[in-house]
Amino acid sequence: MVPLNVDTDRKGPAIRKLYYSIGEVSELTGIPSHVLRYWEGEFPQLHPKKGRTGNRTYQERDLEVIFKIKGLLYDRRFTIAGAKVQLEGTKTENGHCEVIQELRQELQEILSLLEKK
Repeated sequence: MVPLNVDTDRKGPAIRKLYYSIGEVSELTGIPSHVLRYWEGEFPQLHPKKGRTGNRTYQERDLEVIFKIKGLLYDRRFTIAGAKVQLEGTKTENGHCEVIQELRQELQEILSLLEKK
């Protein structure tokens, strides 16, 4: 989901970076930079740090949030408001809430399969 190793120059070995510029994030995610800036205002979970000159510096956790937002909005077709609600459910430490929801759903599917037999 999130690129752990990013090939920055496409010729050398893949490099894992600590910080990404908004242009690099835009290229990695396929999201235009103006949309990324808009999402910062809409989603409190997305807050890249800014340098002295005001340039945004995104970290791996910011990329994870961007990919979650992108999946909710573009793949699952949520509205901005719906995506906010979904992200608030995953806001707990280390994403435990999300894991519990996924486990509960899988257990319900297993239970329904067992009941059919």
